[in-house]
Amino acid sequence: MKTKILAHRGASAYRPENTIPAFELAIEQKSEGFELDVHLSKDGEVVVAHDLRLERVSDGNGRICDYNLAELKKLNFSKPIPGHQPTTVPNLAEVYQLVANTDLIVNVELKTTEELYPTLPEKLVQLEKEYNMKGRVIYSSFNHYSLLAIKQLNPEAEIGLLYDLGLVDPWAYAKHVKAEAINPHYYVLMALPETVARCHQEGIKVNTWTVDDPRAIGFLLSQNVDILMTNKPDIAMGVKASMAS
Repeated sequence: MKTKILAHRGASAYRPENTIPAFELAIEQKSEGFELDVHLSKDGEVVVAHDLRLERVSDGNGRICDYNLAELKKLNFSKPIPGHQPTTVPNLAEVYQLVANTDLIVNVELKTTEELYPTLPEKLVQLEKEYNMKGRVIYSSFNHYSLLAIKQLNPEAEIGLLYDLGLVDPWAYAKHVKAEAINPHYYVLMALPETVARCHQEGIKVNTWTVDDPRAIGFLLSQNVDILMTNKPDIAMGVKASMAS
C-alpha cells in the first residue's frame, strides 16, 4: 500500500504535541514521518509549535514571535498532556537532526496566517539544504503565498495546499499554482472521495489530516491517499498493516 502514515505534530495523542518526545514516540510506533508546524522566534530561529500564542501548550504567555529562542526554551511545553514531564520546545534543526539517518518524511506547515514571517521561507529552504533533507520535506500552509515563496526559492521543493472546506476542482487550482499536492481536511475527502482519483489522474498527490478514527482511516487508505496524518500513528499503522495482509 503506497499511503504513507505521518504522525500529526508527532504522536500527539500520547505525548506533548510538536515536541521531541512526541516525534520519538512516532518513530517507535513505526510512523513513516511526521507533520509539524513552524513559527519564527524574535531572534529569527525556526521554532516548532502550532499556536502563535503560548498559553494553550505551555506555561508561558504571549506570542512566540515576541520571545528569543533561549527564552522559549525555559518554558514547559507539556501542558497538553497533564502529568507529563517538563518538555522544551524544539527548533526545526533539532527535528532534522533526529531524522537525519532515516528515510522519514517531514511535512512542515508554515504558520503564516496571523504573522506573515516574510523570511521564514528562505530559512526553511536553507535548513532543508543544511541537513540534507532534499526529497523528504513537504511544505504546507493555509497561506498559499508562503508556498509560492518556497517555490521561488527552490523550484524543486514539494508543496501541499492546505484547505478545510469544499474547493471546486482542487486539482485545477493545484496545477495553476504548480503545487505537487493538495492537503485537505479528511472530512472533505469523506464527502468527496472522488477527489482522490481525479487528482491522481491529473498528477496531483492527496495528503489528508487529521484522521484518528479507524473506520475513516480504513476508508481513506482504500481511496489510496498519498499521505494520511494522524495523532495516533500506532492505530493508523495497525489499520494499514491489516489491510495489506
